[in-house]
Amino acid sequence: MVAPFFRTNSREFDFPPFAGLPPIRYVLAAAPRSGSNMLVRALWHTGRAGFADGYLTDTHVLDYFERWGFDTADPAALVKGYIAKLMTCRTSPNGVFGIKVHGEHLQGLEVDLDELLMSPRYIWLRRRDRLRQAISYVLARQTGVWIVDGIYLSTSRALSEPQYDYAEIRRHLQHLDGETRVWQQYFDRHELVPHVIFYEDMLADYPRTVLGCLRYLGVDPPDSLPDPGIKRQSGEITERWLDMFEQDSARYGDGAAIVKESSS
Repeated sequence: MVAPFFRTNSREFDFPPFAGLPPIRYVLAAAPRSGSNMLVRALWHTGRAGFADGYLTDTHVLDYFERWGFDTADPAALVKGYIAKLMTCRTSPNGVFGIKVHGEHLQGLEVDLDELLMSPRYIWLRRRDRLRQAISYVLARQTGVWIVDGIYLSTSRALSEPQYDYAEIRRHLQHLDGETRVWQQYFDRHELVPHVIFYEDMLADYPRTVLGCLRYLGVDPPDSLPDPGIKRQSGEITERWLDMFEQDSARYGDGAAIVKESSS
């Protein structure tokens, strides 16, 4: 068997086998560079909230298809079987199963997500400063460094030197707007009210954010909260690109600097 792309997809990170439908199921609704990896790891390390990784991304799907194999060509049956398999090994012993989903993956599903998970709970992770989010997105795409933990993933080295590109940042701002619309329309269509948290609030008060998620899920918190083990990737390049983007935005007069939202 080929080694999984992500070490955390391997059997060593499975929970004990779980039979039947997990009583608590939740979706971490997110967008690229919203801090979802940090929240996933934070909840996972509690040992009480499943392991809500991005199982619908191509790299995750290929890892598990390599492990299990599937013999149906029907797209709907395929995704249902895949999720059922995940629930057997990625549900924490207290019966909690989670999955992280980006808006772009939501649109590509052959089955309605709410039906697939049988009315799960939703945690919607957002980011107020969309410009920083878009810059982080561009940096990750250019360098190939999406997550740095130095524990379960080797500390990644950039595949290439990032180059500032005003148009590319603008495109990713529009993409992030689209992600927000997809989730808002999804929640409106299903008449759902998700538990909303913001990345900036998680950084400011990590314990409060994580404990709030556990309370929302109806899960008792652990005696202490472990560190998520995720390193922030913002730095000097981000700050320099912020200045360059704001200068370009003023020069072009396209109003692109309006990229923050309130928490209301």
